[in-house]
Amino acid sequence: MKKVKIPTFFHELFGSQQSKSEFVLVIAFTIVSTSVVGLFTLDYWAGLQWYQQLILLLLYLDIAGGVIANLTSGTDQHYHERPRARWIFIAIHVQPLLCTLLLGSSTWISVAVWCYTIVVASIINILRTANFHRTLAGCFVTVSLIGLFFTGNELEEAIFILYMMYMIKVIYSFAVHHNGSVR
Repeated sequence: MKKVKIPTFFHELFGSQQSKSEFVLVIAFTIVSTSVVGLFTLDYWAGLQWYQQLILLLLYLDIAGGVIANLTSGTDQHYHERPRARWIFIAIHVQPLLCTLLLGSSTWISVAVWCYTIVVASIINILRTANFHRTLAGCFVTVSLIGLFFTGNELEEAIFILYMMYMIKVIYSFAVHHNGSVR
């Protein structure tokens, strides 16, 4: 498998090295998923100020890229070797709160999504070496998606999809140790 050496500046995103195929998949998924969501929610984007459109675009690129990048062996190994960095990663993921502050999305939903995600990602991070942590993370993500579904039409579709990807990214893609053995 051909490996790509990742520049130090991007280690937090991709680790120190990445397989070429995984790297291409991350980039392709990020571009395609962001474009598709943008096209299907164009009316929402059109109603935003230019700076809000830019913020939403950056949030989508970050979250869509992270959903897949965190599943790769390079990123998974990078954070597995750095427990403190895992806690920092979880702590800095405040994107739902930014959606409320900068885009005017529902405050109660963004706070609920953020709190739930941070709490359960922390639980999975603590249980990272337990053999059931992947399954538990899958349970937590599924519950989060069901809960988000029942918010009804209180969220714009673009924000709804962003929150779904956010929870998958932080709870499952990131907090789970995908490429190593567990006890």
